[in-house]
Amino acid sequence: MKILLVNDDGYNAPGIEALEKVFRKKGHEVWLAAPYSQMSGKSHAMTIQSSLEIKRLEGEFRYAFTGTPVDCILYSKRYENSLFPSDPDLVISGINNGYNIATDILYSGTCGAAREAVLCGFKAIAVSSEGYSYEKAAEYVSDNLDTLYSLCPNDGFLNLNFPQNFNGKAVVTIPGEVRYEDVVRLEKEENDTLTVRIDSVKRVVLPSEELTDVKATDNGYLSISCISIQQRTNEDVEKRMKEIFQ
Repeated sequence: MKILLVNDDGYNAPGIEALEKVFRKKGHEVWLAAPYSQMSGKSHAMTIQSSLEIKRLEGEFRYAFTGTPVDCILYSKRYENSLFPSDPDLVISGINNGYNIATDILYSGTCGAAREAVLCGFKAIAVSSEGYSYEKAAEYVSDNLDTLYSLCPNDGFLNLNFPQNFNGKAVVTIPGEVRYEDVVRLEKEENDTLTVRIDSVKRVVLPSEELTDVKATDNGYLSISCISIQQRTNEDVEKRMKEIFQ
């Protein structure tokens, strides 16, 4: 299988290195297109009004981008001289350092790259680990690759999250919902300029009766979700709008 690896932690992060190592060992054709530096929290940001650099790395079909995770997919697909000999069979984004569950899916550069891969017509899987061995997580994905690949839809991506206390079992989940009560601290005030940063983060998990990715990982299970990239409407609001405007 031709597998394109991407992430948001940087091309030399241990998570993507674990995936590259295990898939090459299993005989897959592995390509790499990853950010040159840390790009966590970039969501679906892309570079459209300035240039970026693509650096050739040691080995064949391995590149580092000065842009975002989404750029790594977008520019690989659209580059007129082609970085890779063909389209990949599968894009795997990760292994991310930390969960990409619940509302974090919206913020995640890891998930943003997987989403862009689907928009480019590729099958995609996002993989994240909260303290669980990257090597063991990569082996799990490799051992179950055929099954995971068969489940990848054309309008979404699979989202895998390994908990630190992984019990060896996987469950199918839906994304939970969290809210953040961030505290923004003033670092410096000079003339009319404020220098601020997020100083502390309080994560509030909203209750749910369903099996969410938050519940699953809290209880030691590997969470597997299918994340749609479609723009879904709110059915209640849509009904009310039709009553007003039609």
